Amino acid sequence: MQSEPLKAVHAFWNTEACGTHFVQGAADERDFYEKFREHRYRTEWHIPLLVPFAEAKAQKVLEIGIGNGADAAMFALHGGIYTGVDLTEAALEATRRHFEVLGLSGTFQKENAERLSFPAASFDIVYSHGVLHHTPHPQKAIEEVYRVLKPGGRAIVMLYHKRSFNYYIRIMLYMRLKVLLKIASKASRWKRDRQRLVNRPIVGVRGNQNREIYNLHYENFLKSGFAYLTSKNFIHHCTDGPECPIAFAFSKTEARHLFARFRNVRTKVAHFPIRKYSPRGCVPMALERLLASTMGWYLFIFAEK
Repeated sequence: MQSEPLKAVHAFWNTEACGTHFVQGAADERDFYEKFREHRYRTEWHIPLLVPFAEAKAQKVLEIGIGNGADAAMFALHGGIYTGVDLTEAALEATRRHFEVLGLSGTFQKENAERLSFPAASFDIVYSHGVLHHTPHPQKAIEEVYRVLKPGGRAIVMLYHKRSFNYYIRIMLYMRLKVLLKIASKASRWKRDRQRLVNRPIVGVRGNQNREIYNLHYENFLKSGFAYLTSKNFIHHCTDGPECPIAFAFSKTEARHLFARFRNVRTKVAHFPIRKYSPRGCVPMALERLLASTMGWYLFIFAEK
């Protein structure tokens, strides 16, 4: 039986497979998945550089949190014996269809990352990109990664990075100020608006570009009060959309604590997509690489059992 926090996580992420909103105007299913892979590896160019897909040949690979299956396809195309697990039916179906379109084989199962069903020492590689910070108890999930890895097996996990520009400047300063201004502009209506709140279904607004997000932040404030704006609460709703119930961020020190049972733990920082938000050609790639490696939003942890 799922806990209430886990039910909330499922409800949000099951509205669509992660990343679907980035692809518009696909001619058919094959075209959608091609466009999805192109977008992913163009905007997140660090993934092919940091994730050793080519080393997966004949290796048993477990991916926790599979989205639309782009990385899953990369492991399988390089000869990995692939198993993908996810909490949501939407992601499982999307990745299953992705494999069918490409003629790939893999195993797909609905699983809770904090309590995997696999026997101990089942996999050579366990991979998770941007997922385990969304589970209620990340430490439990990391312990499961350790358990299902074979001795000598490798874990490759990406978590949100606390010591980043995105955390301190964009989320905790800029976005929090905008939400506060939204709240202040409606001060005379708080009581009336609070009485009108209804338990509407999750709409799954993703990211922070949609103008609707600040209305959703305002609704969240009406439900939670000013405690909503504290750093420990606000972070959950400012990474993947205001309706996202859980999203932690970790420093390198905190990540190493999570992986204390592992050996040869290394970290890499990535993802500062400044070129995405600047005029074409205005920002050199070298600058984006430098910023990504120092102030990036993604913290990769590489570890061995």
